[in-house]
Amino acid sequence: MGGLARFHASGADRPTRGAGCPWLGSIKDDNLMAEPDSSTPAATTPEWEQWRRDMFGDPYLVMHDGPDFTALLPAARSNAQSVTRMLAAGISAGDSVAAESVTALTSAGLAPVQLQAPLATAITTASGTLRVCLAQALYALTADPAWADPIASVLATAAHWVHRMDAAIALATFAPTPILIHALSQAVCDADYLVRYHAANTLLRYAGLPGTIVDHRKLFKKLRMPGAGRPASAADRSAWRDAADQLSAAALP
Repeated sequence: MGGLARFHASGADRPTRGAGCPWLGSIKDDNLMAEPDSSTPAATTPEWEQWRRDMFGDPYLVMHDGPDFTALLPAARSNAQSVTRMLAAGISAGDSVAAESVTALTSAGLAPVQLQAPLATAITTASGTLRVCLAQALYALTADPAWADPIASVLATAAHWVHRMDAAIALATFAPTPILIHALSQAVCDADYLVRYHAANTLLRYAGLPGTIVDHRKLFKKLRMPGAGRPASAADRSAWRDAADQLSAAALP
């Protein structure tokens, strides 16, 4: 499914998600990461790549399944300056795993606040899933809901379906607004099934409704069409639009 596809279908109807950046669980702690020693030179990209492998494992598995942050949290507690130095190099190298790590650390109460500036610089030129991950990290650090805007932009304009799907998943971590609901409503009509699926799930979350779209059979039936190998018809697109309208109406305050 391509390098950034960490989400895959389990069976014909129920897509499942690996541990990628669009959605991270919350683990709480009470510490902030220490400021790095300004006398220490910045880490190089090769240093970051080796540290990344040591910390998260084989790059192919990380790409496919998403990073496991089990080792990162104790490393940050024991040597925050070293971790921050490496993540800064990863952000500079345009590696989404570095941005995901910032979100994970912040969720654990180990916010590397000194990385806010490098993240804000990187997002100005980033695109696709990297842009989504950078925006999520900045949202985690700042709690500024305006960081939903870059994600919504990826959802609306990214050429590859994986990036649009990642954006649809990531928006579930934000509070619903009419603008975000409209963007997700448009994504429910996306040509790709997985984008439709995850956009619908985020709208369900906004509406406070239980389960996934699979659990809402009438709506799901509209979204899953057409069948595999069959191009979408005008009737299929009309069904997507009807589902989008129903989900948007439920999500709006």
